Amino acid sequence: MKYKEFLNTSDTKFHNRTKNAQKLSIKNTATFKSGTTTVGLACKDVVVLGTDKRASMQYFVASKTAKKVHQIQPHLYLTIAGSVADAQQLVDILRARTSLYQMEQGKMIPVKAAAQILSNILYRNKMFPYQVGLILGGVTKEEGPMVLNIGALGSRLPEKFAAVGSGQNYSYGVLEAKYKEDLSTEEGKEIVKKAVTSSIKRDIASGNGIDIVVVKESGPAEREFIPITKT
Repeated sequence: MKYKEFLNTSDTKFHNRTKNAQKLSIKNTATFKSGTTTVGLACKDVVVLGTDKRASMQYFVASKTAKKVHQIQPHLYLTIAGSVADAQQLVDILRARTSLYQMEQGKMIPVKAAAQILSNILYRNKMFPYQVGLILGGVTKEEGPMVLNIGALGSRLPEKFAAVGSGQNYSYGVLEAKYKEDLSTEEGKEIVKKAVTSSIKRDIASGNGIDIVVVKESGPAEREFIPITKT
């Protein structure tokens, strides 16, 4: 077999293996479909993030105490939706990469730089994609409060507010109606609470309470749990 023919044959085999793996991944995702509601909102001086607490696997409630908002750095938090294993690995990777950046540069990592790191990881793996939907929220002196909707294939969409997950449509209705510029922290928390509550009432995969995190430029983030059931 000539070298060129060997390359073409190898490429074809690799393409077929890739295609089969993608079909298997899609099949498994459809079989074990998960759901959630995550919301991010940029206020005047802070970012408010909110998530429900339910982890589901199709019609099975796998957990009632799932943690869906994670600290990456004190000024930077990430909400997760989709495959729990994929999302948790990304949290660990991003936490390590941003820590290295801060040690080398001797300063807080910008929110946009952290988003770029995460985007690069997701884009490089798009052939075998992470099954996730992410909201990155943070505050720096130079950038102010920032919310970015990070897609599973690496897209980065800066937004004033964002919602991701199976309950996102219900949350967006509240966010679109209630959002305004220069919201206070309390106003932002109330909007996020109402947005996630609206999803919990209508989305079967969301529920078991709300985690709210207020991310600041300096100092520890404020965390609050709000018990809530569907009515």
